[in-house]
Amino acid sequence: MSEPLRRITEAVADVTESDAVAVLTSLGLQRDRRQPEKKALRTPLPAPGASSGVSSDVEWV
Repeated sequence: MSEPLRRITEAVADVTESDAVAVLTSLGLQRDRRQPEKKALRTPLPAPGASSGVSSDVEWV
């Protein structure tokens, strides 16, 4: 490991998450700036026992 990388590793080894948040906030990072997760669109399943009107032909080879 290079000397600069070793020094950085030692410097952040004992940093807690709350300390990291405080430092990043003081540097201008906004905590709530993250983009909300996009929910994957899903096709709803028909209710149990409901007729879906879908037919399927399957041929096993």
